[in-house]
Amino acid sequence: MSLKASSSPLAAVIQPSNNLLILLVLTAICIVVPLDLTQLIFACLGAFCYYVVQLLQRSVSVPAISSSKKLKAASATDSDSSSERPVREVRKPKRIPTTTRKPGAHVDTQAQTPAVPIVAPKFQGQSLQEEVQELVSQIMPTAASQRGVDRLAEAIRVMLANSLPEVEVVGFASSDLSRGRANGVAVPDVDIVINVRPDRVSPKVASRPAKVSSDPRMLQKWALRHCADRLVSAGGFKFRRSGFRGNEPKMTLLVPTELGIFNQAVPIDIAVNAVAPLHSAALLTECGNMNPRSKELILIIRRWAKDRGVCHAPKGHLSPYVWSLLAVYYLQVAERSEGALLPPMEEFEAIANLLPDRSNKKSLWQTKEEMLNVPLAQLLCGFMQFYNNFPWKQQAVSVLRGTSGPAPLTLPINLIEHDDGKTVECGPNIEDPFAPKTNLGSSMTWWSFQRLREELARAASLLSDDSASMSKLLEPWAPETPEA
Repeated sequence: MSLKASSSPLAAVIQPSNNLLILLVLTAICIVVPLDLTQLIFACLGAFCYYVVQLLQRSVSVPAISSSKKLKAASATDSDSSSERPVREVRKPKRIPTTTRKPGAHVDTQAQTPAVPIVAPKFQGQSLQEEVQELVSQIMPTAASQRGVDRLAEAIRVMLANSLPEVEVVGFASSDLSRGRANGVAVPDVDIVINVRPDRVSPKVASRPAKVSSDPRMLQKWALRHCADRLVSAGGFKFRRSGFRGNEPKMTLLVPTELGIFNQAVPIDIAVNAVAPLHSAALLTECGNMNPRSKELILIIRRWAKDRGVCHAPKGHLSPYVWSLLAVYYLQVAERSEGALLPPMEEFEAIANLLPDRSNKKSLWQTKEEMLNVPLAQLLCGFMQFYNNFPWKQQAVSVLRGTSGPAPLTLPINLIEHDDGKTVECGPNIEDPFAPKTNLGSSMTWWSFQRLREELARAASLLSDDSASMSKLLEPWAPETPEA
């Protein structure tokens, strides 16, 4: 009884397998019997090929399984032996302490060798005056450059029209774009201003915050980011840098050559609802109409400031627009036998509608012939000497009045804090003629103020020599490489 009971489970297992085998045999007979000889041959060949394929797959899978078993065995051995070995302490990577600094403080960084060496420009002229005139002919804005910028502005308007209805785009070129130069990407010669109305912003743009329409500053930042994203994604523009610390946020992009507007990649600054590029272009144009020598001097000073690295506003330096104001002020107040080469800005007729609280007095300014014959090299040397000895603590730069003197009462005094965090010094006080309550020198730091003094002293020393050369004056500046 016990034997029969113990064998019953085995019989239960064997019986289903025998029934399955019988079923498979009957199925094969039913399939084979109706077939003729040719079909049987092909069926046998198919079965044989299937058998060979199965063998090949098994031969490939066996080494992999064996290797995995070896790895498991090795890991098991290591785990067993690890109990006998001393446990090593796992050291966490040391965190590099971050240094905090006050806004505007300069942090020295190691200079990197550029991929393409930047060399000083070379000139064919034999004297300083000839070199200066040659440089002016190279950097003077051309009609072809402005036409290219106008085409670029129209192309940008088309790219933004879907998300920003009734958008207006204008562009300004401040140099000849067909000629490359140093620091071109850092301080572009093209300004693109995108004018957006808050009540015309499309509600389809999901990323628009609800409070953008009520805050002009937030509208500028949001619209600037949106426009940059659209130009990068739809137009193939390349993003370079952004500057949101100034009074008017802006971004620097690189125009692709695929647009067919320029034959080389041209850097541009884009801004939304900005007025500084308009004021800068209007000032440059009006100075050129009143005295062509003044426009030429402005372009040379701006080129020098860019090449010497004292024109990048995000780093605390003076912008090209501010350097233009310094050149205008020098032509207004510097003592010379010909008299002032430019009148106070209150008498600029062409841009009178841009000046706030302008008096209604009629301008009596007349450009004399001797004013047009002043050598440009003489004006350049005088500019460097004038500001190298300029009393920044006692006087302010006010082109609106056009006279030397202390800062107006409406202008906030610019105080610069030293690197030690204790000493405070009076920095440059530069009045914005289009916004007299704005001090354009307040963006400077202690480090940028020292760089300004160093470059003015260097330029004044170079130009005082009889063998002065524009190649040496415009030698591109680079931070000193620390010694090993």
